[in-house]
Amino acid sequence: MLDEWLSPMPVRSFARQFLRKRPYASPSSARGAIHIFQWATVEKFLQLHTPADILVIARGKLLDLPVPRSLAALRGLLARGVGLAIRRAERHDPALAQFAVSLSNLIPGEVHVQLFVTPAGTHGFGWHYDDEDVFILQTSGMKDYFFRDNTVERARPLNSLPDFARFRGETSPLGSTRLIPGDWLYIPSRWWHMATCTDDSLSVSLGISVNESWLADIGR
Repeated sequence: MLDEWLSPMPVRSFARQFLRKRPYASPSSARGAIHIFQWATVEKFLQLHTPADILVIARGKLLDLPVPRSLAALRGLLARGVGLAIRRAERHDPALAQFAVSLSNLIPGEVHVQLFVTPAGTHGFGWHYDDEDVFILQTSGMKDYFFRDNTVERARPLNSLPDFARFRGETSPLGSTRLIPGDWLYIPSRWWHMATCTDDSLSVSLGISVNESWLADIGR
C-alpha cells in the first residue's frame, strides 16, 4: 500500500523526512485503493449482526441518536448535517484488516482503522490531535484538511487526557490541502488538524502507534 502511494520515494526515506516531523500529501497516487470504502461498504457496516462501534456526530459533537441501519436512513441524517465515525473498522471487514496489515508491514506498529462519513458543508471533529501518526485516504467526495504543529501540548504524558481547548493558544503556521478520491494525507502524531467537506464525503483514517525501536533503527 504505502510503498505504491509513495513511489518512487522509499518508505524509509519518507520516514526519515516526514514521520513525526511534518505533513505530507500526495494527489492521485492512492487511486487503486478507492474501492476499499464506498457507500456499499457503509451499508454493510450499518447492517452488521454484531454492531460496529459507530458514533453519530455533527460538527464535532457526539449526538445521542440511534445509529441508522440503512443507507436511506443515513441519507436522511446527512441531509440534516449529521455524519458517522466508525471506529476499529478493521475488526469487521477483511479488506480493511488487510489494509491495516499492509501499513504495519512497512512501518511496524499497531494500526487502527476509522471510517468517516461526513455531510456536505460540515466538519466531523473540530481542532484536535491524535497520539498516533495518521494516514488519511479520501475515497468519495471532497474534503479540505487544515493542520498545524502542536507547540502548546506536544509534551503531554501519554497516560493523561488531552486538552483540545488549548488549541486557542496555538501560534504555529497553518497549512491546508484539498483531497479528492485517490488522494491521501499524512499527519504526524500530535499535530492539530480538522477537515471540512464541500460535498458528502467518505474517508479512511489509519492511525498507527509506530514501533519506537524501528524509528531508532532507520537512523532518524
